[in-house]
Amino acid sequence: MESGEMANEVEKLINGDLKELLIAKEDFMQFREIWLNHEKKDQIIGEAKHNGEVVFRYQTFAE
Repeated sequence: MESGEMANEVEKLINGDLKELLIAKEDFMQFREIWLNHEKKDQIIGEAKHNGEVVFRYQTFAE
């Protein structure tokens, strides 16, 4: 997956168009850079799966 495509997927996740985003092991380091530089990174929660995959979900904080 390309960086631009990953960034678009992150925005879809935040906007609620996606419930979760699956990142493959080979794409993780590229995704990590996008994730760490995003202003809402603390609300994008990752859950490790088998074979190095990570599922990310967006969590809204109650005010």
